[in-house]
Amino acid sequence: MHPFPPASKLQFLVGKEIELICLGQWQVWLHFGGKAHICVEGSLEHVDKAGRIRSHNFDEDRLSPFYLHHLFGQKVGMIEVEAFCLTLAFGAGDIIRIHGNEGPYECGQIYDHDGELTVF
Repeated sequence: MHPFPPASKLQFLVGKEIELICLGQWQVWLHFGGKAHICVEGSLEHVDKAGRIRSHNFDEDRLSPFYLHHLFGQKVGMIEVEAFCLTLAFGAGDIIRIHGNEGPYECGQIYDHDGELTVF
């Protein structure tokens, strides 16, 4: 629906740890404490430190097991933004890629530490 905001607007996530991961039928929530969280309603990839890619896409039947519990205790060390891809790199080498698209439907939301909403 919308491209991701520039990395400068997402720097509030650097140094944060995921405190809670919620898996719903149509979304995955990544909670970083306080009001900061990301709701993914589209495609999500977890690349573990060994380079294995596990994908989850709510629009298709491409589901693979997630090992997201490996992310607990790791701090976000870097954020990279492309128009329709947000990459969160964690301290121990794991990566989360969140994909958006140019279609008519939103793929998720990002809430900053003040609860301000960004739709992608």
